[in-house]
Amino acid sequence: MSAARGSSMDFFGHQERARSATRWLLVLFTLAVLAIVACIHTAATLLLVAADGAQLWQPEVLLVSAASTLLVVGLATAFKTAQLRSGGGKVARLLGGRRVDPSTHDPQERVLRNLVEEMAIASGVPVPEVYVLDDEPGLNAFAAGWQPRDAAIAVTRGCLDQLDRDELQGVVAHEFSHVFHGDMRLNIRLMGVLFGIVCIATLGRVIVRSVGRAPIRSSGNKKGGGAAGILLFGVALVAIGYLGVFFARLIQAAVSRQREFLADASAVQYTRNPRGIGMALAKIGGLGARLQTPEAETASHMLFADGVPRLFGGLLATHPPLRDRVARILPGATALLAKGATLTAAAATAPLPAAPEAARSTAGTLGVSSFVASVGAPQQEHLTAAQQLLRDLPLEVLSATREPKRASALVLALLLDGDPERRRSQLDELVRTDAALGHDTAGLAQALRGTADAARLPLLDLAVPALRQLPATDRQALERSARQLALADGQLQPFEFALLQVLARHLLVRESPPQRSTRVTSLVGHAESVRLLVGFLAHAGNPDDTAAAAAFAAAQRHLGAPALGTPPERGATAPAALAAAVTDLGTVSPLGKRNLLAACAVAAGHDGQIAAAEVDLLRALADCFDCPVPLLVPAPATATL
Repeated sequence: MSAARGSSMDFFGHQERARSATRWLLVLFTLAVLAIVACIHTAATLLLVAADGAQLWQPEVLLVSAASTLLVVGLATAFKTAQLRSGGGKVARLLGGRRVDPSTHDPQERVLRNLVEEMAIASGVPVPEVYVLDDEPGLNAFAAGWQPRDAAIAVTRGCLDQLDRDELQGVVAHEFSHVFHGDMRLNIRLMGVLFGIVCIATLGRVIVRSVGRAPIRSSGNKKGGGAAGILLFGVALVAIGYLGVFFARLIQAAVSRQREFLADASAVQYTRNPRGIGMALAKIGGLGARLQTPEAETASHMLFADGVPRLFGGLLATHPPLRDRVARILPGATALLAKGATLTAAAATAPLPAAPEAARSTAGTLGVSSFVASVGAPQQEHLTAAQQLLRDLPLEVLSATREPKRASALVLALLLDGDPERRRSQLDELVRTDAALGHDTAGLAQALRGTADAARLPLLDLAVPALRQLPATDRQALERSARQLALADGQLQPFEFALLQVLARHLLVRESPPQRSTRVTSLVGHAESVRLLVGFLAHAGNPDDTAAAAAFAAAQRHLGAPALGTPPERGATAPAALAAAVTDLGTVSPLGKRNLLAACAVAAGHDGQIAAAEVDLLRALADCFDCPVPLLVPAPATATL
């Protein structure tokens, strides 16, 4: 398991491998389509030869067969991909999921939401949408989405009914690994590709049913013979379609298996509780994970366990055998299984493996290496800190994160100025614009007094699901009000910029769906954007211009390339230009993002300290680059870089 664990911790390497897997997916898809074209051409040629005595080689038949097949497969793939464009919630609903309301009072759903919220806060991502597949008694789950900002976590009713809290936590942690590491984007693309391949069988069944309803006359009748030929061609398409199903399952198996081992290892790393996920897998062995929805076939590769029957002895299975997964998580189970113990008994009684040495976290010191190593790799101490943070929040504040209107007021309360006079002026303006919103903001600002600065960004992450339920006009109005509050004093502070970035990225996601085909670029091609961003961080972390220049130079040395030139003057970078720079840098390759985040940490902490607002800014920037940084564990304020 150690090898798997080491791989799972290499966030940027895993992202790079996800990009490579996408290229392999394209190659396999092309080969599958070519094989289908060849089969359809052969079937059409044989039918023509049998009907009219035509020659075997007819280029026009090949042209029509190829063009028709490519058109059908291409249109079906484009249709399914467009259908899934809005993100993970759409996938969950296609599979029969029901969104769990953030303020749900159902005890089982509340446990599920708590687990998702804890993992999201610990890992540094806004809380994903949560779904339950009410009509599915099997034990299964999945994460879906193009990227973390439109992710959804879904579990079956069987998981809620059959798993205890530790086991469900292991399942949720497994799915968060897919959220972090780029697996979701690959999986959702795979759904579109597989739909395009298997639609040939669907087309064949439509032809068979349509022609089969009409009476077929004697074979000497031209109309009857033509109908019989069409019927035979439909049957051939059904048979060829099953070849497409074979290729689809082959592609799913090729893409998915190793990722499941890595996600299992990541779940153990996140929770430090191998028994939890081990027992969840063992219970699946006894209770099953089969999904009843017709969409299970095209979504089987993204599930927690096999959601469809294993064919050819598991040769085309999308998941490794349960015994192998349990044995990797709990090595002591292997001997018990060899003695005839059931999978559940072996997982329940196997000795726990020695706890692996925890990776350097962001507790106490926030060094460049520990900051970068923490990306996408929350530890058990981060989960514990998240649980404590939730317990320490005032009940009024916590409930506000789950109600759309009050969540809006909470966002604005986080942006109120520390100066009493300015705060009073801001609240008066809010009351004039919207009396109810202004009064709620004032009340929540009072409730927030005494709340640790480290809780501010997690509060926003908690509020995102509720805020997304607001009408589009209300969300846009909230973003405008937040921007006005942040810029009321003419200066953009680090936390203010961090909050605005999170809002723009997550709150307005429905108005600007993520681009699906963004070209990955090299960091060296974004020198001006790097200069603006690193310069802003250098000034934010160093009030003295000389020290800021030294921090900028240190970050430039750390990068090596590109040459950044001189830093921008303090306050000279407009907020819009800074936001545009962040957006521009979002296309950088995973390994380029690693170097960029390291340079940002150097610039922010060059003075030997990283204040809470600077930590928030670093975490918000990392989130913008789809590189979630875990929660800062409470510790001394100094940071060594």
